Amino acid sequence: MSTLANAMDVLRLMAHLQRDVTVTDVVAELGWPKSSASRTLSKMAEFGFLERDPVTRAYRPGEVVMEASYYFRGSRSASSLLETELDALVAETGYPSYINVLDGSETLVVQMRAGSAGALQVYNPVGTRAPAFATSMGRAILARLSDREVAEIVDPRFEVRYGHAPRTHEELMARLASGREKGWFMSKGEFVKNVAGVSASVIDPASRQIYGIGIALPAQDLTDELNQHFGQRVRAAAMNVGRRIGDSYWLDFEDRGEQQKHQNQAS
Repeated sequence: MSTLANAMDVLRLMAHLQRDVTVTDVVAELGWPKSSASRTLSKMAEFGFLERDPVTRAYRPGEVVMEASYYFRGSRSASSLLETELDALVAETGYPSYINVLDGSETLVVQMRAGSAGALQVYNPVGTRAPAFATSMGRAILARLSDREVAEIVDPRFEVRYGHAPRTHEELMARLASGREKGWFMSKGEFVKNVAGVSASVIDPASRQIYGIGIALPAQDLTDELNQHFGQRVRAAAMNVGRRIGDSYWLDFEDRGEQQKHQNQAS
């Protein structure tokens, strides 16, 4: 099992660095002894998981990994993986779940899963639009753009006010920064009164399409405790997809809140 775990760590390191790796990289990044790093890389190359560049002597994904990757890409697109997560979100929360994309300055619902029986429903059918800056879904998507791109898309829309939605460029950018750090976004009584949303986002590296994924629920149902719980669950859904398709944000993501918690416990 340790051999498989080591191989997994090497492949994840490649995904994180987005380049070929050397023995020195593995020692520096994973903290392994040089002998262990060299032995693991050599064995992975021997069985086709890696191949070694004859000039640089660095290792890259080998035939076995590439063949599996081609199969995965052909059978599971980013959108299909997100749809699987939608089903899981509904099953676990009982609330409707959505996939949205950005269309101009608005978000557009492209996939929806109805909530389970017993939960008061917030129903936004496919084709529903909303101003991006005034929803959790929209802010999750906007957070994946540069500040300049966000300003060009959103700034002209602040003349219309929606509940507790940001009312200035500076307020919006502060919320985007906070959400980027947590990995998820929340809205409550903004574009639609008495409706709340919890969302995250994924970028498909192949197409550069940004997808938002999240749930919608009555605002009175979203207590502080559930806000944290649903936020972490929606974040996990996006992370599951993002790491499988090579979204660099999720490959590099570290939960600073959890890090701080562990540091406090250690001290």
